[in-house]
Amino acid sequence: MAVNRHRWLAYGLAPVLILPFAADGANSALLSASASILYLGWAALAFLLVPSDPALVRRMGPVAIPLILLLSWTAVPMVPGLARGLVPAPLDPDLLGIAWCHAFALVGLMLACGMAGRLRGFARAVTTGLCVCASLLIVAMLALRAFGPPALADMMMDHRNHRFTGLIGNANSAGISFGMISLLMAGLARDRWEIWRARSRPHSPLAIPLALIGTIVALVLVAMTQSRAAFAATIVAHGVYALAPHPVSRAPSTSPRHRVAALLALTIGGVAVWLAAPSVLARYSIADADGSGRIAVLRHYFRLARDAPVFGYGLGGFSRFNAQTLTPDTVLLVGDFGAAHHAPLQLAIEAGWPAVALVAIAVLGIGSRIVRTPGVLRATLARAMLLAVAIAGAGSLIDIALNVPAIAALSAALLGLVWGRTLGGVAVGSAEPPRSRQRETPLASPWPTPDMRN
Repeated sequence: MAVNRHRWLAYGLAPVLILPFAADGANSALLSASASILYLGWAALAFLLVPSDPALVRRMGPVAIPLILLLSWTAVPMVPGLARGLVPAPLDPDLLGIAWCHAFALVGLMLACGMAGRLRGFARAVTTGLCVCASLLIVAMLALRAFGPPALADMMMDHRNHRFTGLIGNANSAGISFGMISLLMAGLARDRWEIWRARSRPHSPLAIPLALIGTIVALVLVAMTQSRAAFAATIVAHGVYALAPHPVSRAPSTSPRHRVAALLALTIGGVAVWLAAPSVLARYSIADADGSGRIAVLRHYFRLARDAPVFGYGLGGFSRFNAQTLTPDTVLLVGDFGAAHHAPLQLAIEAGWPAVALVAIAVLGIGSRIVRTPGVLRATLARAMLLAVAIAGAGSLIDIALNVPAIAALSAALLGLVWGRTLGGVAVGSAEPPRSRQRETPLASPWPTPDMRN
């Protein structure tokens, strides 16, 4: 019974994370609040259903404590009259509560994924569900674009720059999201391939070619968005994933026909990306001009972040802050900006530099556990998840990736699942039935022996 609950908990996380991508990335006050309710609801179920113990709480402490302090720090401006003269009034009180609830949902989601990630097979079930839901979203999106009403097709295009935006509303954010999905698809394909080789089955499962097709389609969509940051980060991440050493398997070497099939898949993928890439490659010719402008933007916001270094101007108040600080010299530079295009700088402006330090401490705590835990960085799915989070992180340093609630939630969940691998596994209440787990144990020798004949 516990196995079924945990399996459905894993499969239920996938639509919770993917659905906001179909709703403008939940990048509005109402949609962000609705998405936060979904995230918190799933996190509450995870805290109720996943077994824990005092030792687990101690292991999670170095990450959970800074995040709880972060929520407390960012909630101070919501208390009127507290430390009058030291805590500035929030610039946008209407959005402060919604933004704080979104931050609370992200923290709860990551901690819950950390707890649930300890369950054997949980991360694999979540990845499978994410890939299935993402595939359904991509198919529906492309079908609506090709055969749906013209109004829906127009919603997926940035007509000013003629760039594909998907259903997320922003071309750069769409490129980041498709890049993350492509890494998850590639991770699922390789994971299923390794399991199949260890079992020595005569026929490969259908999930492997389907995941490879999904990887290729997602890469093409990244190129269609013409996002230079997303395209470069995705290609680099795939290169790191493909070239990094993988665990040595005791399974037999790959047969010639499977090598031919793998080479054919790589060729088809390379040709597809090459045919779709000219539009995004052409945008690299103006990278120097855009780069100098982006550096000027960062310098501008860094100077402004020093004016309220302790508590900032309140979560959700960046747009109003940007409008109030415009000058004739900066109106053309950042006049239409709704985000700083640099996640740490925006957090410093909205919540102060102590908030940035608390987030850095939590991330470093997760990273140190991952590095110190043997085998995590060599795990197929864990590596794909980390590289997907790295794509979002790279995009957040020069664009608005982590300002989109859907991308931030997916990154928090993936990081939490990998972190959970370092907290100690739970054998009871696994996300997979005992028979399935038994079959996944690699055989000592997959070749038939004389006493096995007849």
